[in-house]
Amino acid sequence: MRRGRKRAVGCVLGRREFLLAVVLLSLSAALPLHATAADIADLKTAPRPPATQSPARLVALGPGALRLLAYLDATDGLCAIEAMEQRGPSGRPYTFMLGELSETLPVIGPGGVGRLPDLERLLMVKPDLAVAVTLDEQQLRMLEQRAGIPVLLLSYGDIGELQLPVFADSLRRLAEPLGRQARAEALIDAIEASLAELATRVADADPVPAYIGGISLKGQQGLASTQAGHLPLRWAGADNLADRIAESGHRFIDLEQLLAWNPPVLFIDGGGLPAVLKEVAINPGLFAALDAVQRRQVFATLPFNAYNTNVEHALINAWFMASRLYPEQFPAFDPVAKADAIYRDFYGEPLYARLRAEGQESQPGFARVDLLTGEVDHYRTLTVDLREMFRDKTISGLTPWRLARLSLCVWSGARCQSLARLLRQSFAIEQFGKPHPATGSVS
Repeated sequence: MRRGRKRAVGCVLGRREFLLAVVLLSLSAALPLHATAADIADLKTAPRPPATQSPARLVALGPGALRLLAYLDATDGLCAIEAMEQRGPSGRPYTFMLGELSETLPVIGPGGVGRLPDLERLLMVKPDLAVAVTLDEQQLRMLEQRAGIPVLLLSYGDIGELQLPVFADSLRRLAEPLGRQARAEALIDAIEASLAELATRVADADPVPAYIGGISLKGQQGLASTQAGHLPLRWAGADNLADRIAESGHRFIDLEQLLAWNPPVLFIDGGGLPAVLKEVAINPGLFAALDAVQRRQVFATLPFNAYNTNVEHALINAWFMASRLYPEQFPAFDPVAKADAIYRDFYGEPLYARLRAEGQESQPGFARVDLLTGEVDHYRTLTVDLREMFRDKTISGLTPWRLARLSLCVWSGARCQSLARLLRQSFAIEQFGKPHPATGSVS
């Protein structure tokens, strides 16, 4: 387990010139994401090289730079940190991998898009390599000349808009000077295998129109904030309604456009959920006319962007979205278990429960959202009223043995996996919480 572990920050690279040469050579590589599901024997046991293969004193500059180091299990070389990275998880799981470093490392600047560190503070920590995201070529040359250290410029694609081949190329280029090539390839293979499996699941489904709002862009945004070409929706096999106004990129739409589209399923990015709930609190009837709201098909996902893109959340959200759009293809799907399996691929440990407990206070994780009342029903919070179920004939055909088991679970106040599993086997109901206010049935 890497969580909370103390890390050595005094490791030294033999020759800075050698590292600079390696970085320059890596800049010429432009390898696409290439692996297929057949290349992966077991995603959950992807090899993780020992920490001794990361000898450099490192600094991470800009949105997403430190996340890339965490993906490679290479944060033990950090010798300084940006102030932004000390703000706690807030929808950024990679910060759990820092342990005590986030509080003990010296701060070299505030962080942010295109912002250089304080040069004097940077020189004081004597890094051997700076890993940077969102700096331009002029800033890169200035930093190398004034600080006298090599700078490896990386990217996820356009800021806040994940481009998987660009991300994979950056991961490989970072892995080379750190001796983490095997780890990088294992993670890329795991991503490709998961995507291949998901594509197989949704291959025969007719694309369902869907909309995602609340996409973060330089902070929280409301329901009008969306993204054309949103990868999780594309991977889930959805018909992303925002693709009708642009091929890719962030967009703000008018409410009238959303009403005209009237999506049957609506997703809210976890990073923007607080802003959306504020909109509902100010004007409770704002989204009442939407079919997705009336049919209670509004779901919260994990934060896609939080100081650049959470690549693991892009993948997790795709699975969750697909399970909501095509429930017949995912009859016994547990999004929390899938999320933790993907967290293991990226970080070596499950993080869903910890992210909910210690992360962004208003982040419910997977949830159903009532845009009429502003209520949020967390996944796996089950409230069952047997009398309503009898009246609605929800449990017609239930065997006496299963009814006895159900009664025991409900009367004892259980909110357990066995109850959720029993309900999945016994009736076609969701796993999101409360009886429907109109009918009393659980949905």
